[in-house]
Amino acid sequence: MTAVLGPDAPTTPSPAAEPAARSAVAIAASVGRPVFDVLTGRRSVRDASRHVSPHVAGLLLTTRLHAARGPEHRVRSVHACPITEFAVEACMVVGTHDRVRALVLRVERTGERWVCTRLSLV
Repeated sequence: MTAVLGPDAPTTPSPAAEPAARSAVAIAASVGRPVFDVLTGRRSVRDASRHVSPHVAGLLLTTRLHAARGPEHRVRSVHACPITEFAVEACMVVGTHDRVRALVLRVERTGERWVCTRLSLV
């Protein structure tokens, strides 16, 4: 999904903005990046706790990318689709120079923020 902003569009939409006002890709990236950082060991689960549900936090405590300590792990692309005005489903393509994985997320709006409620590493 590609978002194009018009000349009158606000440059910093509010965190609770509808997916139409704030691109689904931007929402997925802002929530998915801290999750990816936990998987690579760059961030603790506690640091990412405002971006994940308790269920996903539990998954993150037991899941790590294989040989994740290396700095070569990076996000290659983010693809997202708004499902409803309160939910976005996304895929983050992540990997190293010789291996690619997919991080599949469901992000839902709870109150004024977006939270990852489902997570799968493929």
